[in-house]
Amino acid sequence: MRLPTLLLLLLTTLGFAAPKAPTLNVGDKAPTKLPSGWIKGDRVSALDPNKTYLVEFWATWCPPCVASIPHLSELQKTLKADGVQVISVHVSSGVEAADAYVRKNGKQMEYTVAKDANGAMGKAWLEAAGRNGIPCGFVVAGGKIAYIGHPASLNAEKIRGFIAEAKAAAPAKK
Repeated sequence: MRLPTLLLLLLTTLGFAAPKAPTLNVGDKAPTKLPSGWIKGDRVSALDPNKTYLVEFWATWCPPCVASIPHLSELQKTLKADGVQVISVHVSSGVEAADAYVRKNGKQMEYTVAKDANGAMGKAWLEAAGRNGIPCGFVVAGGKIAYIGHPASLNAEKIRGFIAEAKAAAPAKK
């Protein structure tokens, strides 16, 4: 009986305790950390709580990320009139290839493209949300995280629903 207790104490002491729960969840205020570099499209200096954003993390070396490009372009085209801005952020791993990739394939990427050269945005968003895979999208509506997950699971109707929920939750303007 003493051996399992000692083993558990040893593992906990060595840092093998259960992983920490995510600190960024749906309903939380969106992180303020934004990309360190902008490649294409409308730069954003701060997230406007009156706008909606689809912030997607991707990489040139990630086949599912590259496969998401037409879907993201379609979402941007469809939702632009609703005030939605798609921002695709290349993760720090392999970021040196991002500029050349966008120069070559930018016509298919009909949205804002940025990069996280120093990894700070990945820490503030992906790591904080407990995500370790890409592509990963965050819908920010009303300044709060409305969705965290694969961008292929999003469609215009779902994003418009997040916008409606954010408007309904917003305090009445006087």
